[in-house]
Amino acid sequence: MWSKDLKIKRWLFLASLLILLIFYIIPAPEGLTYEGKMMIGVMVFAVFLFVTEALPLGMSGILIMIIPPLLGIFNYTEVFSFFGNEAIFILISAFILAAGFQKSGLHLRFSFSLLRHFGSSRRLFILGILLLGAFLSFLMSEHAVVALLIPVVVVSISSAFEDENLRKGGMIALAYGASVGSIGTLLGGARNPYAISFIAENTGVNVTFLQWSLMALPVVLIMMPVVWVILTLMFPMKKEKIKVREAKKGRLSADEMKAGGVLAATIILLLTVGWVGTAIITIIGATAMFLSGVINWKDVEKAIPWGVLLLYGGAITLGKGLLETGATTWMADEIIAIIGSEPAILLLAVIAITVLFTEFMSNTAAVALMLPIGMGLSSAVTGLDPIATSMAIALSGGFAFTLLVGNPGNMITYSTGYYRQKDLLRVGIFADIIGIAVIYAVAMTVWKFMGVW
Repeated sequence: MWSKDLKIKRWLFLASLLILLIFYIIPAPEGLTYEGKMMIGVMVFAVFLFVTEALPLGMSGILIMIIPPLLGIFNYTEVFSFFGNEAIFILISAFILAAGFQKSGLHLRFSFSLLRHFGSSRRLFILGILLLGAFLSFLMSEHAVVALLIPVVVVSISSAFEDENLRKGGMIALAYGASVGSIGTLLGGARNPYAISFIAENTGVNVTFLQWSLMALPVVLIMMPVVWVILTLMFPMKKEKIKVREAKKGRLSADEMKAGGVLAATIILLLTVGWVGTAIITIIGATAMFLSGVINWKDVEKAIPWGVLLLYGGAITLGKGLLETGATTWMADEIIAIIGSEPAILLLAVIAITVLFTEFMSNTAAVALMLPIGMGLSSAVTGLDPIATSMAIALSGGFAFTLLVGNPGNMITYSTGYYRQKDLLRVGIFADIIGIAVIYAVAMTVWKFMGVW
């Protein structure tokens, strides 16, 4: 007998195939080729699968790869070559570096040390959690940070379990800190390497690790205090101190020193010789983590979410298909007809749409859907810079503050039972609106001052 959940997923999958059939049957609108029409159909098909999760995201990624060849848009050889994309290797290397950081135990020593210094008040303790989540998300994917820090935060607030607002604020702060921090460097989220790969392929501009951080960190630095104020206002707490568990004492272990050294050296190289290539430097760092003896291949097999890598293949296929068939140009013309051709308004629109999308689906999927549309708009409108538009979309993909489904970190912290969906919605609406405004303001001021556009 099929479970009720499996039956629903099967019906949802059949509905997704019906979407493709409808697009196949209907005539192409004026100005759009058959190939363009079908790639828009594939995009709608992808959105449906991402939102409903009728299939695991990795399997959805594979399907998105094989459908265009079946429709005659790409050949199979070209599609499967997409796994040679630089973003894939940056992502794999980042997961290997994170695995070494985790296995060495260095993250626990650092976490308890930081939180202990923020225990003088509960408001400051929330700030400490935000900063901890953000900093570690500079080095590894946000959902990995949340999973690693859940026990740290639980142990830290165990002496104040009677304060319900501290439990709510602390757990949401962990999810939000990791989300905001994940946009700060290329190592923080799967969508970041994909975005720079997309920019390089479509504009010829290689955004380095340092350039990415210089553009993203102003958003991080503004959003951190904003989120802190929202959480402490929405969840007022008692004034007593938090008694945080003592940090791991004693000298650093050999593995801690090795892992810390490899991470530090990798980041220094990324910041100073980024022209060598982000993928090459992170692969060297990952190799060093093996040679140091901190990790072995079994550790890596457990640490790499292979479904995310498979999703990448689908994301790259979707982006290429939409661009090469002219679908993005057609969609851009339709958007301009509705919104107008004012660059500032269009930029605000794509930021807001991306934030909306990422509330309902994987942030990588949302960014993958929006980047081709943004590129189409920047090609059609004078004054709308393609790099600034793509970067704004990539950063917007990190701000899933309102719904549980928008971010693995939200789901992981929610699983503790410390807060409910309505609590997240209560603070997330304000965080989303302010986040849109912050990204837009930074893009229009800081990035222009930097000469990005």
